[in-house]
Amino acid sequence: MIKNMRSSSSSKVVLLLMLQLVFFLTTFDMVAGRNRAHVRISNELDVGLDLKLHCKSEDNDLGEHLLHYNDSYYEFSFRPNLFGETLFYCSFEWNADDCPTHHWFNIYEHNRDSPRCSECYWKVHLNGSCMLNYDHNINLYDLCYPWKDSRR
Repeated sequence: MIKNMRSSSSSKVVLLLMLQLVFFLTTFDMVAGRNRAHVRISNELDVGLDLKLHCKSEDNDLGEHLLHYNDSYYEFSFRPNLFGETLFYCSFEWNADDCPTHHWFNIYEHNRDSPRCSECYWKVHLNGSCMLNYDHNINLYDLCYPWKDSRR
């Protein structure tokens, strides 16, 4: 009888600890300020140029997407990892005057983007990508970065 009571007590303690752990893990994101990040990419290359993009992180392959000039956008959301190492990069391809062009760019770098935006809006141009600058009260995409070296 006493053995069954001890077993029942220790089971309750283990159950209580497991419930506390589940509660901690589900609320930790809010306490630690780990909100979701949202990335939107628009094609601003040039009239008539379609943009093919393919975005990835170490853990996620988001697939290929086709964006028509000034007509569509691609967007995705994610929760940055606990250690501030989240990185999403995209390859960008287009064909201008029968000349295929291929570039890539880190579309989300935690250290660069986390302090600046949770809604990270990008416009892709011929010479690089520009991010919406929330420091201004107008819709200004003036945080521009050149392309990285080609990856092939």
